[in-house]
Amino acid sequence: MIKFIKTGVIMEPLKDQFGSFARFNPGVQLKDGIVHMLYRATNADIKDSANYISYIGYARLDTETNILYDSNEKVIYPTLPQEAKGCEDPRIVEFEGSFYIFYTAYDGIKARVAIARTEDFKEYKKLGIIDHNYWDKDAFIFPERINGKIAYLHRIDPSIQLDYFESFDELLSINTWSDYCNRISTSTIMKSEYFWENKKIGGSVPPIKTAKGWLLLYHAVDDSFVYRGSVALLDLKNPSRVIARIPYPLLEPKEEYELNGDVNNVVFPEGAYIFKGELFVYYGAADKYIALAKIGIDELLDELVKYPV
Repeated sequence: MIKFIKTGVIMEPLKDQFGSFARFNPGVQLKDGIVHMLYRATNADIKDSANYISYIGYARLDTETNILYDSNEKVIYPTLPQEAKGCEDPRIVEFEGSFYIFYTAYDGIKARVAIARTEDFKEYKKLGIIDHNYWDKDAFIFPERINGKIAYLHRIDPSIQLDYFESFDELLSINTWSDYCNRISTSTIMKSEYFWENKKIGGSVPPIKTAKGWLLLYHAVDDSFVYRGSVALLDLKNPSRVIARIPYPLLEPKEEYELNGDVNNVVFPEGAYIFKGELFVYYGAADKYIALAKIGIDELLDELVKYPV
């Protein structure tokens, strides 16, 4: 068995500033030696439902995870009715020359997937919200087209689905999803398999291309609502096919900052990259902090192929 090596908290709430109660669940993108981070921030306890609204802030870090710049203010925030209670859990994908941000739009009743785009992490354009009959989260696309199509991975409880689209317009069209209830089973690529996944699973980090397949970090929730993380490997040409999956968690709440926070017992990866032979994994801890873990990429892939599906 292998485990991610935890290096500790790299960002925490700032008293009397933006994200004064929690800063967590970061999406990241390594570009030209700079780590661009979009993080979820709140100024209220989750128990204070009237005032609990999530915003997204921005920071830049170096490859040693030192914070070089922090917006200390919201850069993506509620402007639409579907976002009335928050913009949550951003993932970043560099795709065809732009950075696309997939985040959860929450109105207090239903979670939907929203998409924004930026060229420079200074200005953000909201492209729209994917709306259908289901509560949908944990979404992102692959960083390149698969057989000419945009590959969109998402989670409708309790499993992970993968669907393909010609364009973002098609992905965002309400007509596209009108009959999804008849297609959801054929779109499902991963289901809960182990006791620590009993409640549900969901995609965590946008897929990372390796020589052995698309590396997919995902999270899982057990019957006691403990969040853990593990990895799977998807076929390069047909990522709807899972070719390997480690049957145990590589990341689980053990540290104080993971066990106690706004939501206890949570590790929630959302961003990762490979740098100098190591996989750096940024994750939310207990819905309160941002922490980092890492592992040698060769070690991880060697372990993965021991567990073919």
